[in-house]
Amino acid sequence: MDITKAFIKAKQPCTDGFRWYVRNARQDSTYQELLDALVQAGRVQDACWLLEQFGPTDAVLALDTLEAGDFVFAGTLQVRRGIDVDGVLMTGRGIRAGGGVRVGENLGAGGDVVCDGALICGGALKAEGRLQAAWSIQVGGELDCEDLRVGWDLECEKSATVRGHARIGQVVRAGGGLHCAKNLQAGGGIECVGDLSAGQGIEAGDLLQGGGHVRAGWGIKVRGDLLAAGAIRAGESLCAEGEIRAGEGYGVYAGLDVRVQVWEDSARVHASRLPEALRSGCWAGPLY
Repeated sequence: MDITKAFIKAKQPCTDGFRWYVRNARQDSTYQELLDALVQAGRVQDACWLLEQFGPTDAVLALDTLEAGDFVFAGTLQVRRGIDVDGVLMTGRGIRAGGGVRVGENLGAGGDVVCDGALICGGALKAEGRLQAAWSIQVGGELDCEDLRVGWDLECEKSATVRGHARIGQVVRAGGGLHCAKNLQAGGGIECVGDLSAGQGIEAGDLLQGGGHVRAGWGIKVRGDLLAAGAIRAGESLCAEGEIRAGEGYGVYAGLDVRVQVWEDSARVHASRLPEALRSGCWAGPLY
């Protein structure tokens, strides 16, 4: 890709960044060489802006290990072992690591992010494709990805958005809201400070606790208590081995997306005791 002064100016860059380009960039620089020069000059945000404006390439960079302050690559990054980046890691396409991944600040990828160890990100993490880690994932900012697969725990200090399915082997904790477009499944408990929602079903292997409303388009199944600070809503059935309790002044609703005539089969409510605020659905007693 040929990058010219007129081409960059047409994208309306910031004045300081355009001045740097005019003074420092070689006229024969390739797209990736310009990204590298910006990073080396400490202008990683300008490099990320350039990548967002001009998009990904089909280039593939294969490394044994990656250790860097900041790293911006327009194509696919493949690392046989681990990745250790103190600052920002940004790629135009996917990231594949045979070991763990540690990024001190933001991590962004235009494709899948897959690692065979733990993934630790100190800032926001956004993957246009799926996000998969064999071990745990820790995110210091917001999380945004397509499908999500985590072998162990998921800890996100802010909100998490999954645009597909989410499957977590153990515990899920989110410091903001947790929103999943399809199924949300956790082998352990699920706790979030904000609203918790799934377009399809929710399943937790222990306590499920939402700091706001809890909503599932299909059903909710919990091997513990199902608690919310707001309302609890399910399109079909609600099933908890412990109690089901909504926040003060809010209700518990099952069968919102099925006809009243089929509540006995498709909107059953199981809990250790009758929820005080049950507003819809068919009470079916304790699960066991």
